[in-house]
Amino acid sequence: MVQLKYITPILIVALWSLSPVLALAQNNWEAPKEAQQLENPLDKSDRVLNAGKQIFAQLCTVCHGKAGKGDGVTASALQPKPADLTSEAMQAQTDGAIYWKLQEGRPPMPGFKSQLSEQQAWAVVHYIRSLNTDK
Repeated sequence: MVQLKYITPILIVALWSLSPVLALAQNNWEAPKEAQQLENPLDKSDRVLNAGKQIFAQLCTVCHGKAGKGDGVTASALQPKPADLTSEAMQAQTDGAIYWKLQEGRPPMPGFKSQLSEQQAWAVVHYIRSLNTDK
């Protein structure tokens, strides 16, 4: 039987060893500096926005919701919660950062690099930018 005086140090060590996992869960997700500097090669047009909207509807709304507010049908079951793509913090990110996150993913969000062409991913970035127009 473990004596009580040994339990506290064991718990402290256990919690300390989990700190990297806990930090990840706090939504501190930054794209690498090289990715942040990428510029969207696509011109913003109705055609590009419509393409981005269609892809977003197919791949993103289940978690991020139709309006991108992080309130999709699966959002309540996910940790960390899906980002509100209309938020100031999200919209302040560079196109390159958003593109990188979309392509790479981070659990529970999958990366879409193998499912989307570069042009499709950049179209989604333009569409995400259009989501905050009602604020």
